[in-house]
Amino acid sequence: MVATNDRIQSITSARRDRITRSSRVRLLARQVAAGEYHVDADALAEALVRRALFHRAVREELIAERVARSD
Repeated sequence: MVATNDRIQSITSARRDRITRSSRVRLLARQVAAGEYHVDADALAEALVRRALFHRAVREELIAERVARSD
């Protein structure tokens, strides 16, 4: 692909990164299925809960900022 402007370049970079991430996820899934990689379910659940709480706090902060700006 010939990059004609900065936008094209950033799109191709994003696509390349997305493909890289999805290939890593597929590799991890194959390793888990083959028993080569063991997942600690409790640690995973704790990490997911922490992440969800973080995202909730960020969302609430953004909503509060939006409400404050509209006043």
